[in-house]
Amino acid sequence: MYGAMVAARMRVTCTVAMVLLGVNLFSAAQRPTVDVAAARRTGRDEASRALARHVAGMQIAVGYEGKPAFVDAYGDADAVTHRSVTAATIFHIASISKNILAGVIVRLAEQHRLGLDDVITKYVPNAPTRGAAITVRQLLNHTSGIYSFTSRDDAEANEQKVLSHDQVIGLFKDHAPEFQPGTSWRYNNSGFYLAGMVVEAVTGRPYANYVQDELFRPLGMNSSSLCGTDDVPALAGGHRVAGGTPTPTSITWSLPFAAGAVCATAADLVRWQSALESGRLISRAGLTTMRTPTTLTDGSQIDYGLGTRIGTIGKHAVFGHTGDGGGFATMLMTVPDARLTVAVLTNTQGSPPYDIAEAMVRAALHEPRPRPRDLEAPEAELTAIAGHYDSDEGPVDLLPCGRRLCARLAGINQDLPAPRQGANEYAVRPGVDARFDTAHGEPWAFVYGGGLFMDAKRRVPRSRP
Repeated sequence: MYGAMVAARMRVTCTVAMVLLGVNLFSAAQRPTVDVAAARRTGRDEASRALARHVAGMQIAVGYEGKPAFVDAYGDADAVTHRSVTAATIFHIASISKNILAGVIVRLAEQHRLGLDDVITKYVPNAPTRGAAITVRQLLNHTSGIYSFTSRDDAEANEQKVLSHDQVIGLFKDHAPEFQPGTSWRYNNSGFYLAGMVVEAVTGRPYANYVQDELFRPLGMNSSSLCGTDDVPALAGGHRVAGGTPTPTSITWSLPFAAGAVCATAADLVRWQSALESGRLISRAGLTTMRTPTTLTDGSQIDYGLGTRIGTIGKHAVFGHTGDGGGFATMLMTVPDARLTVAVLTNTQGSPPYDIAEAMVRAALHEPRPRPRDLEAPEAELTAIAGHYDSDEGPVDLLPCGRRLCARLAGINQDLPAPRQGANEYAVRPGVDARFDTAHGEPWAFVYGGGLFMDAKRRVPRSRP
């Protein structure tokens, strides 16, 4: 993206910026032709392949021009009873909840009930900031530096518990900060948990009640709620694949809270995006704030806004979020200039279904995926980016292998080639690529899946002799 990628990065940033600033890249006559039928056919084909790969069930919704275009359902809501997924089946949307929480906080900011740059201890006095001036904004863009409770060795065990706010804070309050606020980026569930507590402090109401009364009901999101341990009618069961078979799994959803415990149908997520785009929830300026990339103190730019992943498919800016946990994997993607939204919900934990959403968007816009390349990498480029990288998603070693880049993952005794696609850009696998920024100190590896930003891994400083 930077260094040798500056020109390419500027083209992408310019495209995204014009959309953010309300500049219509297409006049009415030039607006992209959207082939909804092609998207539906592609979704059907992709769902069939996913079910063959042992995904239990899936629900897909597409919105066009602010209205639901179709909802399709596939497979089992419960792999044991073989209860079928229908258009009314409710799924845990996992971290897509973060996009909703960010919208809630931007709305409260526009109502002058809080400030995005207020320090969080103004609302949550016991937030473990260790004296650092961490802001509400930094909770929402993953730059707070607070230790994330999902990084603990006992994270999965904690997901089986019902915990109070004080107990959850106890999971991370004694851990040293990952970095000083605003200086780096690391995906952080503790930050979004605290953001939910900010909403409760400002409104004086439980987060579940506030979003139900102030968002979901007024917006017609009648299937949506903050799910806890109570039974929810028509709720799909979560699954993991064990021995090639979807096997039921579950968590209490107490720990994810506002960061990941919303339940909804795919159609309700289309309604959510329509509300954001139409201005019914927040202003155009507020939406721009949510969709503006984050700039760190050293100038590094991360394609994550406020609870929003950012990217491009072809010439189109795309925004959305993913979810993965508790037996569910989910994807929400919107293409503003085409007025197109795709929501894909599955009840089998694994990689978020970004490949399905991307394939549907490309089919709708007649935007084929570029042919993969395998270019020879300059030695200087390989030397500049080689090293040990780390993020919340785990570490990886990148090393030259001939005139190519190879990745060595923990626990895998094999070097995996990453074919070079262009300057500082390498394919991890089909639909997933890593783009390197070498212009701001230790290099960043920005990972994109299905066109959307997924993760930022930074090289660990090399030891000096």
